[in-house]
Amino acid sequence: MELLREQGSALGGSNAKQPWGFAGDEDAGEDDVSDADDQEDWGGEEDADEDADEDTAGDAAVAHVEADGGRDSKAQAAAEVQRLLSGSNREPTLGDLEATFPHPLDRVQKRAIQVFLGGASVVVCAPTGAGKTAIAEAAALAVLARGQRVIYTTPLKALSNQKLFEMRARFGAERAGLQTGDVSVAVDADVVVMTTEVLRNIMFRVGDPATGLRGAEERLANVGLIVLDEVHYLGDPSRGSVWEEVVINCLPEIRLLGMSATVANAKDLGGWIDQVHGNCQTVVTRHRPVPLTWHFCQSVDGKTQLVHLLDRTGKQLNPALFPEGAGASDRPDWRNGWQRQAAALATRAERVPAQEAVLGALAARDMLPAIWFIFSRAACDRAAAATTAGAPLAGPDERAQISAEVDALRREQPEAVREALVPALLAGAASHHAGALPGWKSLVEGLFQRGLLKVVFATETLAAGINMPARSTVLSTISRRRNAAHALLQHNELLQMAGRAGRRGYDTIGHCVIVQSRWEEASQAAGLLLAGPEPLRSRFGVGFGTALNLLATRSLAEARAFVQRSFANYLGGAGVRRQLREIEQLEAKADALAVDAAQAEAAAGGAGEAAKALEKASGAFREERRAFRLLRQQAIAGRAERALETLDEGGLPRMVVLDLTGADIDALEPLAALVVAAADSPGNDLPPAAPAGQHATKDAAADADRWLLCLASDNRLLWVRGTHLAGVAVGALGAVDGGATALAVMKAAGQAAAWAFMKGGFYTCAGTAVTAVLATRVPPPANATEVELGEGELEALEAAQERTAAKKKAAKSAQLATATKKTTRRDLQLRGKVEALRRRAAALHHEMEGSLGVGGREFEDVVGVLVAAGALDPDTLAPRPLGEAARQLSGENELWLATVLSDPAVQTLKAAQLAGLACAMVSAEAVSKPQISAAYAPSEAVVEAVRALEGARSALFDLQADAGVHVPLAVDLRLAGLSGVVEAWAAGGSWAQVTADSNLDDGDIMRLLNRTSDLLRQAGFCTALPSPVRKESRRAAHAMNRAPISELLSL
Repeated sequence: MELLREQGSALGGSNAKQPWGFAGDEDAGEDDVSDADDQEDWGGEEDADEDADEDTAGDAAVAHVEADGGRDSKAQAAAEVQRLLSGSNREPTLGDLEATFPHPLDRVQKRAIQVFLGGASVVVCAPTGAGKTAIAEAAALAVLARGQRVIYTTPLKALSNQKLFEMRARFGAERAGLQTGDVSVAVDADVVVMTTEVLRNIMFRVGDPATGLRGAEERLANVGLIVLDEVHYLGDPSRGSVWEEVVINCLPEIRLLGMSATVANAKDLGGWIDQVHGNCQTVVTRHRPVPLTWHFCQSVDGKTQLVHLLDRTGKQLNPALFPEGAGASDRPDWRNGWQRQAAALATRAERVPAQEAVLGALAARDMLPAIWFIFSRAACDRAAAATTAGAPLAGPDERAQISAEVDALRREQPEAVREALVPALLAGAASHHAGALPGWKSLVEGLFQRGLLKVVFATETLAAGINMPARSTVLSTISRRRNAAHALLQHNELLQMAGRAGRRGYDTIGHCVIVQSRWEEASQAAGLLLAGPEPLRSRFGVGFGTALNLLATRSLAEARAFVQRSFANYLGGAGVRRQLREIEQLEAKADALAVDAAQAEAAAGGAGEAAKALEKASGAFREERRAFRLLRQQAIAGRAERALETLDEGGLPRMVVLDLTGADIDALEPLAALVVAAADSPGNDLPPAAPAGQHATKDAAADADRWLLCLASDNRLLWVRGTHLAGVAVGALGAVDGGATALAVMKAAGQAAAWAFMKGGFYTCAGTAVTAVLATRVPPPANATEVELGEGELEALEAAQERTAAKKKAAKSAQLATATKKTTRRDLQLRGKVEALRRRAAALHHEMEGSLGVGGREFEDVVGVLVAAGALDPDTLAPRPLGEAARQLSGENELWLATVLSDPAVQTLKAAQLAGLACAMVSAEAVSKPQISAAYAPSEAVVEAVRALEGARSALFDLQADAGVHVPLAVDLRLAGLSGVVEAWAAGGSWAQVTADSNLDDGDIMRLLNRTSDLLRQAGFCTALPSPVRKESRRAAHAMNRAPISELLSL
């Protein structure tokens, strides 16, 4: 039987046997619920995955339901949703909510939902694809069933659009609405999806009966839940402050549900919310329902190799990827550093595999569809176009469907079609990045979700939560440009991209392939992966808009208190409290030291005797433990022999019960399966079995080492050993009539490519649609006879276990005695540390007494600028017209925006000219390209207005500089040509006209137009601005609001 061997298999035919690496299996089940602020430990324990096994059954059930269509289950779930929504405003139970899903919820999902139903806010920290959306939907349904409303926030407009469709599909079209910066649809619906910035602005809003503006209390009336999706954006340098303001501002009667990707200090986030908002508990899990396997792809001697990145333990680099294993030892020992760097660069460049070869390797191993991350828009386009040189990845029927979708987009939005990349699209490949128009990106996303595209080359923006899961993700490099220099990715960024791999309900394993680049080695990739997640850090800052909004709704003292409740202050305060507790404890111990040197010496002598006793007890414990393990291995081997004898007597195929824990007879987790074949090895194309010591089969008899090919009831194909047999069905029940079933399973196994070696000492891969039907016929484990331990084995094991426990207890007692004897000597050694900590405590107290805390001084400085600029009354701090205008506007520097739009020179501008001026104020945020060219020049009226504003700009710049407030005052004359583009668009120019002769991508121009239009919409409704400016702003915004710039394509 030929089965593709993934590890170490070169496309050129290399048969070198190399170890596998599988990350994410051993620590998979570590999860926790806490309302404390302890730090999380990334390392985990080797045996910490007992919780994950319970989830695995649920994951298999999800796969089974979705693989078979699950139409009846989905219909029943939808009916349950409507039943709850049409009920009598009662509190639903966990069972009620679980019935609204077509598949069982896993243990972590149930725990989070139960905590929410108990009345607490919840922070859920889990890997991508772990089912956080199901938790949010269940919480939302619980709130809706009580007759309350839900606000669902996302960090991106594209995500908001996607969530709107999901909420409509889940709860009904009439129950879901949307509010982003440029679109408002059914904003009073039961569930309103919005960007986090919109919610922040609503919370600060003050009602004005004269204008009909509704305040925060009215907009948030009867809201029972706010979902903060992707809450780890709180650590975003430019936008993170918005998330903190939402949490601090949230009314106490509204519960929060924060959903975060994996971070190191999730409990700190939950603890902060618990402190500033109300009862909050944290649910943390590292379990991925679809485990993630890490690979490294390189070219060696002209042959492309796809090997596992880590070794079997998942804790260090695969030895096959050590530099010596790739020819590094043959290099000369250069004397000059630059020569060594040049040689290393040349060696890495030789190992960079060709794109076509990488795609071929993925296709051969059934690892498509894939998302290939490349940190360059142009490189994404080139990579997609290059796929047309090889054989098409899409079949004829798929190409016909793709062509039909492209034709439909041409009819509806011809400007969105990227004609140069249509051939690649028809071949099954596409690019996806911010330089494309929304229509094209939506087309690519839809085709990929339907399985018509096999590879999408994308920038990192695709990792931000867009629903495009793949079987594999590929990274062309693990570094990217930051601030004019290249730097390695952070662990969290790597996991965010890699997490797109592994489609729940479709895949049993996800794959992440890191491709050799010119800049990094495999060792750096392994180091980045094993480093663990970074902690979430506060980015809280006080801008002009925040200060004005605070003072409009609070007294000065209350505004200061608001600033002091930031996440940064919580982290700093918690750290200080921990330090002070440690100081107090050490000081108490120091004061209690009343022994002299003689007593210390005597104690030291006693400590030596205790150490000898400890060594003796520990040695006895180790010997007893070795004996117990040997007995256990012998018992497992005996059980395997008897199971194989029963199997041989009945013949194959035969129903069995598997215990995939393999080495622990006390931890039976039965799995029904059908054995169809036996072999001395699992196939020539699979890697060798685990080395001695990996699992308990090392001392088993030869028969027990036989490999058995099985089809499990959860539609997994498995190669197992006799040690995994816990029961064999006997008689007519166990026998299967005919060999058709066995042939189907063996055929599927022979065609499978993505085999993975698991911790329990067995191989696994996903079954096929054919085997899924056969798996449903495998009877439950209760129908098989358990293979008992041999006579005397159980008694021997129990006796050995008791002796081991006794020796362990004796060793611990000796250890305690040793520690007691050493106490005096150790406390004496602490004296110097105590004195140092006392000095540190005094310094900390002095620092805290003289400090306003994080953000406090910044707030005072910003208020000082607002007063000096005439935006606030110096006596009452009440907003003046300039301050009120700045409060109602949102941007990088609200005071400057208000200053510009209130200036007399701007009041004479017409709509298109005002659009040009607005472009000059936002272009620096929207476009980062250093060299800009465009065919249109700005009108003379816009140029004159910019000149007239120079005096006000200089004056405000000086005020900010004197106060130490560093916020840009944008009038980007470098991009003046873009003002002409915007003027032309606002005046009615076509898309083809305004994009002609510009070196900007279509997506960049669209973003610039959207940012400009957003500012104009704000100005049009800003009651504190002059009437002519408001009128012309509304006209300009209306003229600009046309295809293709709207990101919401269809409602």
